[in-house]
Amino acid sequence: MEAREYEYPEREFGPPPEDPDEIALVELKLLNVIQLFNTLDPSPFYEKELDTDAEEYIYDSFEEIPFDQPVRIIVYLPLALISNEVKENIKKAVENHFLYLGSLAEHALSVQWRRERLNLAIGIVFLFFCLTISQHASDIFEQGSLAELIAESLIIIGWVALWKPVQFFLYDLWPIRKRRRLCEKIAVSDLVVKPALA
Repeated sequence: MEAREYEYPEREFGPPPEDPDEIALVELKLLNVIQLFNTLDPSPFYEKELDTDAEEYIYDSFEEIPFDQPVRIIVYLPLALISNEVKENIKKAVENHFLYLGSLAEHALSVQWRRERLNLAIGIVFLFFCLTISQHASDIFEQGSLAELIAESLIIIGWVALWKPVQFFLYDLWPIRKRRRLCEKIAVSDLVVKPALA
């Protein structure tokens, strides 16, 4: 399927199309249900954290698929282990886990957004201060190479003060936003449990 530009609707993902050829598959083959979960987590079955390897496999698989392409997660289990309760618990567990990861990413984004906006405001004020002082360096110091050096240094220092917030808005913001969106897509994607072929 060819990738297309996609307008992301906030927290909304449409139902998968009827044509199965348009749906990408992420498949997990397990010997038992426990493989899917963090065995140290004492939470109820459907609230357990996913195993790190399972989480990374699902996330990395989704990351390789165009965002606008619907995805179906297929979990293969031995037939003897499959029941309606197991199917429902696996679906709930995957949904809860990735919704939680999405909320963590959203919280991190919100915290960093507020912090870097403050840093940006401070940086702009500091840059203005440095530019003002640099313009009057020759009045404060004797004219010559020292005054020029101080003036140039103040300009550089002023711009450096803006680097961290500018880096966030240009570069660091997008991976966090992408992770939130992708985790939410995983959480609402179709998931089916099927018997593993012998």
